[in-house]
Amino acid sequence: MDIIVISSIIVSFIVGATFMSLFKKGSKGDTNNVVRISTLENENSELKERLSKIMAESEKYSNSEKKMEELKSKYEKLLEKANEQCAKLNLQLKCASKGMSDDVQMDKLAEIEKQKKIIKELEEEIEENEDDISDLKKKLKSKDSEIVELQDNLGKEQKIGKKMREELSSVKQALEDKMKELQLKMESLDFLQEILSAKEISTADINKLYKSIDFFESFVKGQFTDLNSYLYSTYDLTWNDVEGKECGFEEKKKYFFDGFEQWASTKRKNWLDGKTTIAFVGEFSAGKTSVVNRILSQDNPNVPRLPVSTKATTAIPTYIAGGSTVSYSFISGDAKRKIILEDTFIKVSKDILEQIKGVSSLIKYFVMTYKNPNLDGLSILDTPGFNSNDAEDRERTIDVINECDALFWVFDVNAGTVNRSSISIIKENLHKPLYVVINKVDTKPESEVRKVENLIKKTLSDAGLQVQQYIRFSAKAPLASIMNPIKTVNKIASRDTFVSDVGNDIEQLLNILDDAIKSYNTSYANVYQEGEEITDEFFDCMKELQSDCETAYNIPQWVEHIFSEDRFEMSDSEGEELRNLLEHIANNRVTALAEKFNKRVEKAGEIQQQWSDLCSLKEAWQKTNDCYEQYKKYQKIFGNYESKYI
Repeated sequence: MDIIVISSIIVSFIVGATFMSLFKKGSKGDTNNVVRISTLENENSELKERLSKIMAESEKYSNSEKKMEELKSKYEKLLEKANEQCAKLNLQLKCASKGMSDDVQMDKLAEIEKQKKIIKELEEEIEENEDDISDLKKKLKSKDSEIVELQDNLGKEQKIGKKMREELSSVKQALEDKMKELQLKMESLDFLQEILSAKEISTADINKLYKSIDFFESFVKGQFTDLNSYLYSTYDLTWNDVEGKECGFEEKKKYFFDGFEQWASTKRKNWLDGKTTIAFVGEFSAGKTSVVNRILSQDNPNVPRLPVSTKATTAIPTYIAGGSTVSYSFISGDAKRKIILEDTFIKVSKDILEQIKGVSSLIKYFVMTYKNPNLDGLSILDTPGFNSNDAEDRERTIDVINECDALFWVFDVNAGTVNRSSISIIKENLHKPLYVVINKVDTKPESEVRKVENLIKKTLSDAGLQVQQYIRFSAKAPLASIMNPIKTVNKIASRDTFVSDVGNDIEQLLNILDDAIKSYNTSYANVYQEGEEITDEFFDCMKELQSDCETAYNIPQWVEHIFSEDRFEMSDSEGEELRNLLEHIANNRVTALAEKFNKRVEKAGEIQQQWSDLCSLKEAWQKTNDCYEQYKKYQKIFGNYESKYI
């Protein structure tokens, strides 16, 4: 490995280790950290110097070895040339030994000796250089071993450094998470303090109205319901619902109980009184709040809007209604309305609320009012929706959504599916006109939008849900595409006329009982007259029987005899007449008298029943009239409210 690279890695490791040490120790070990840093810096300097020397020596040895190799090659070439010369000289010497010696040969012999001497010197020099090279190789090998050892140590230190960096990253992430959690808890605490310290909006008139509503609830669910239960169980009555279908007491009871809840809710929420109320639901990120903002602003940039965030901000149902000034308030768990600042309202998110246990006991819903002509005659409810993973969201939504006149369900066209849990909740708990808004249609081609719309239609149809209208919408869509359906929504009349509806129902019952009493009076008079006629007929039969008996009594004649006992006597014709008369009395007069007697007894029972029924009707009428008199007391209280909207 390159020495410079090794050096850089070691230096980086030392700096990283130093930072890790500082981070882990924290402010408690500042003195130890200074000592540790100084020691590491000294070790770093020594290590740098040592590596520098090793690198220089290594380079030196490397150059020496190269030089020795070059010399060796050079000497080997010289030696090769010397050997060639020696071979030539030996040849010449051989020739000279055969008698060919002369001066030239002598010069050549001298030259040979000279070359041999040079060769010997070169051989000696080579041997010396080889020894030096051997020593250098040993030293270089030693340095290589030292470098390998340093590399091994460096590898170990790198592993330690990597582990320390991983631990450092983990600690940093944990610290960031804790900081976020701490920040969230601090924000939640601030929010909770602001909620708990919020001032109540309370007036004597409002408190009086609330008490009157509570008393009227006792009347509707008590005396009025008991009266209907008695009448419907006693008499064969039927009640025509709003669709004209004949129903019994239980259906009527549910209708009036539901009607009361909607009426009472409207009266307690003056921002809803007399207005058409639209509820919006939708899964997270469906763009529900953005749709509401376009309705509020009517594309006017100067009109206030609801805050839009990537987080689930509509964590609590929020009513938006027109008002003389901008205000933010909430309804507490004990039904008190309290004012809050705009900053407090903006803080609300699911993350904040999840930190507060039992938030539903503190806040039932928010109310946002401001001067907005687009809200004339209209109130909007923005809800958390029916998120299947959050039961509290469902409860908050179901609790308030039945007060509305229509439900607008917002889908994101990019989701492409329908939440089955939401379908089930709407089907089981909500019975309002349903509108479906397919939002963000500008993000997909027409063919894809059509596929999603057909899928939603089929899914809702299969579930048995009736949809008033399917609305395609987006940030670029004309505002009329959402406003026109809203304008077609009919306000539920009972939310304004419930008190009158109760009075009308009692009056209708009184009229029914009045008619029944008149009818029973006539029937009783007829039956009584029939009884009198039967009585007269009975007495006529008695008189006829008496007449026949007197006639029979007078047929036998008392005859006094001188020579026999006195006795009644009659002729044969008189005897036949008496016999026939007695037979007529036995077969006709007695039977007729018995029949008249039985008819009189039967008619007397009928008369008694008619009288009893008439008395019961009069008693029922009296109960109904008492209920009506009690109702008129409440009518005086609420009449002024309802006269505005009836």
